[in-house]
Amino acid sequence: DEPRVPAPRAGAAEPPATAYASLADRLAAEGRYAEAVRERLRDMIRELVARRVIEHRPGMTVAELTAAAARTRPPVHPPLHAAGTIFSDLWYAQRPARPEHDRRMRELVADLQRELAGDPEAGDRP
Repeated sequence: DEPRVPAPRAGAAEPPATAYASLADRLAAEGRYAEAVRERLRDMIRELVARRVIEHRPGMTVAELTAAAARTRPPVHPPLHAAGTIFSDLWYAQRPARPEHDRRMRELVADLQRELAGDPEAGDRP
């Protein structure tokens, strides 16, 4: 079964741009790293939708979302793919979440934002 993208909370209005990141920070501070990773991926998706890179449809898989974004804006593929892999490893393979996962997701969010802004310094990180 292909991992699904985390859906926005049912019945909730579109949250402010910083809501997912703020919640992720709070969850990480509480040691709830898997949940923090989920919120950081939601933040990435919100940014892609807001910038009209993708049209988010409920039920999209991580692979579908990554492919759709890469077709529209190829440079976003590396950070989005890496973030999707972390999310899938934690939520579907049920691997233990660690602080490094949240740290890496923070880096990937920043990489995605640089790619979306057209920053030539953006690039893959090991």
